Amino acid sequence: MATYFTASDDAAAGAPERSGGDEQLSSEITASGGTFRALIELVWGKSADELPDDEHRWVETRVEGLARLGDRLVNEIAERDQDEFQDLAAPWAELVPELEDDDLVDFLTDLQHLSRHAKADGLHVYSLQLR
Repeated sequence: MATYFTASDDAAAGAPERSGGDEQLSSEITASGGTFRALIELVWGKSADELPDDEHRWVETRVEGLARLGDRLVNEIAERDQDEFQDLAAPWAELVPELEDDDLVDFLTDLQHLSRHAKADGLHVYSLQLR
């Protein structure tokens, strides 16, 4: 399980007293897992191993289980429209058979909302993997 949220920097994201007032998304999809890697490959249209770092998946932080999504990935997700999410969900569901197309579209829509919020306010999108 993971919680996605926005914060100004790694220190703010990793602070134990971080307020719960920020918008959040809870999901079984963790930024460090294979399901998220499959999404990245579909978004960019190539293997994650072929991607330059700035288009890449996530940036690990000093806090265990905390990852910051790359700014280019956040921008790309923020700019997609709902039809593109529908188009991504079907092949993504084939790669991750335990999830349904509708669940993946919901995740992408919620992640897009966080990404747009981050872009508008000069923030970053983080994922905290819960134990």
